[in-house]
Amino acid sequence: MAGRTLDVAALLVWLLTESFGAFMLRGWIVSGGAARARRQPRRADGMSLPVLASHAGLNLTGLLFWVIFLLSGVKVLAWVAIGFMAPAIGLGISTVAIWTPYPGGQPKPDEPPPRVPDAVIKRALEDDAVAQRLVDEMLERNLAQPPARTVGWSWRPLIPAGHGVLAIVTFLLATLAAIAAA
Repeated sequence: MAGRTLDVAALLVWLLTESFGAFMLRGWIVSGGAARARRQPRRADGMSLPVLASHAGLNLTGLLFWVIFLLSGVKVLAWVAIGFMAPAIGLGISTVAIWTPYPGGQPKPDEPPPRVPDAVIKRALEDDAVAQRLVDEMLERNLAQPPARTVGWSWRPLIPAGHGVLAIVTFLLATLAAIAAA
């Protein structure tokens, strides 16, 4: 078993990586992400269902080959597992670009703020009395509003970050195990 330490470590880290991915996938589905992706597959700010399915499918296929490698000892299966994992990691990196911040997108205001033409602002700022009145009104409105809710620290970004770090560690352990097996 001493010679299989890397093999088993790669499996355990791979399973932990998959569990982080499953947690994120569950959250995406529960929040309606899959339904939105089916309705609007070409949204610039949405997750691509084919990319996500390919990422998960390649990883699970690689994991299956890794388990078969562990059970059979056939060394080429370790390299086949890594061969599935490499493009899965590439697809995972592409989802980070699409899906940042997790779980996607900034809230959009219901209505854009009114736009004051530049000429009106310039004219108002040239008159000291008007400019002072505008500043006073703005301060009065802002002070009359309730204080903004303080946003505390969130652990949510650690989930995809942890998933990514674990994927890299899995790839390294599996590669080292495959080299050691050769």
